[in-house]
Amino acid sequence: MRKILNHNENGFTLIEMMIVLLVISIILLIALPNVTKQSSSINEKGCDALEQIIEFNYNLYFEGKF
Repeated sequence: MRKILNHNENGFTLIEMMIVLLVISIILLIALPNVTKQSSSINEKGCDALEQIIEFNYNLYFEGKF
């Protein structure tokens, strides 16, 4: 006996899934370079702030105002 296939099943086709993955990939390709640039900038600012704190505490210690 042959089974009659119902083509009205709910779900995603392979083409739909591939299109979604393509769109996500394009968004990631656009977003990742910006994130890495921001990360570098944040690290640089953090190092500058730490340097200022160390310099301030060094001067404070040797001026005897601790």
